[in-house]
Amino acid sequence: MRRMMIAATLFVVTLLASGGSGVAQSGDKEVEEIYLLRTLRHGRVVPSDFCAPTKTGFAPALEDQLSIHSVAVRPSDGRMTDTGENSIGEMRVCIGQAIDPTLLGTYTEGQLNGIAFTGVGDCRLVRGNVPEEGILTHRCFQALSGLPEPYVGGFLISSSLYSRTPFGAESSPPGYAQAGIAIIRLWKKRQP
Repeated sequence: MRRMMIAATLFVVTLLASGGSGVAQSGDKEVEEIYLLRTLRHGRVVPSDFCAPTKTGFAPALEDQLSIHSVAVRPSDGRMTDTGENSIGEMRVCIGQAIDPTLLGTYTEGQLNGIAFTGVGDCRLVRGNVPEEGILTHRCFQALSGLPEPYVGGFLISSSLYSRTPFGAESSPPGYAQAGIAIIRLWKKRQP
């Protein structure tokens, strides 16, 4: 899974760095949209009825509110140069712990550029206190559904970093891009 996430990230960074628009095409029929973005956590509360186990499939422990922001990548080498001043969406995430304490079940409802989606998947704690004391890193995968026409599905993968200051853009210790750097792929129904 880690190799798949690295390969997907490199594909998108290469696509964007080479002047690609983040859109895969088949002839002149667009069937895929790819977004590289950043998420910021703005709130965490005791789970509300929004996170009911009948909806999420697990007993929730946390409920997070996140904003989604666009990013910019330098075309010459793929390095991220802007970590997201423009808000392009939001997510509400239910989080529940599985039997494995490093694995968290996730249920998300959100919108990206006005496109509503539901995500179901998991996040795994990768490391604690690396690269510094007080830093936690996670990797996540969610299958996306509940999309409007003409979308038929998609997925979200992310690499997240949380510091001792778990909300907003400023990390503690400073200098890290919290919270998540993510790729969203959306697939459209092929038109004849």
